[in-house]
Amino acid sequence: MIKTEATGRTVDDAVANALKELNLTKDCVKVTVLHEGGLFSKAKVLVEKLPSDDEKVKDFLENVLEKMGFGNFVVESEENEDRIAVNIIGAGKGNVIGYHGETLDALQYLASLVVNSKEGYRRVVVDSEGYRAKREESLTKLAKSLEQKVRRSGKAFKLEPMNPYERRIIHTALQDSKYVSTESEGTANGRHVIVSPKLVGDILNAPVNRKSLNFVYRSDKKKRR
Repeated sequence: MIKTEATGRTVDDAVANALKELNLTKDCVKVTVLHEGGLFSKAKVLVEKLPSDDEKVKDFLENVLEKMGFGNFVVESEENEDRIAVNIIGAGKGNVIGYHGETLDALQYLASLVVNSKEGYRRVVVDSEGYRAKREESLTKLAKSLEQKVRRSGKAFKLEPMNPYERRIIHTALQDSKYVSTESEGTANGRHVIVSPKLVGDILNAPVNRKSLNFVYRSDKKKRR
């Protein structure tokens, strides 16, 4: 932790001297008055730099991962005005990600609680070695494939339940489609996306009476039985 002790004619002078030494502003530090000073003595303070939001998130995740039994991991973090991005390296990659990122999502939710309050909000993204980018690419390809299937068949396809992040990827990938529309249905953990044809005239070889067809997307690790 970055800290220093400083003296001055008054407490304010001592704090100012400490801030100058640390090259920080008062809103970034915690001040402890060690001696208020007097007629024949100077004031003395201890000034400690407060952890930034990304440092809070990093420390929190390191503590949680240790308690979960993970070892030999590194937590990297960076922040800007709008977002804190965290990357977990090592820690048994598959385990820290979980099925379709469920463990990452849980860690991300908890980390968000650490830095957000009623006074403001900052988005926290927790990733592990590029998993989210790979998952986004996979879901985008799935969405484009479904677009063509719906266009040719004229039938609506229902995907398996997904979290809000994954549903948003599907919606975004098809938001400008001329042939299909998307909507989310269901509640809680059963909420899923339905991809439907827009107009019969837009569908190749579309039948007049359209029927819904359930399409369940499974990862390579979860095969049909």
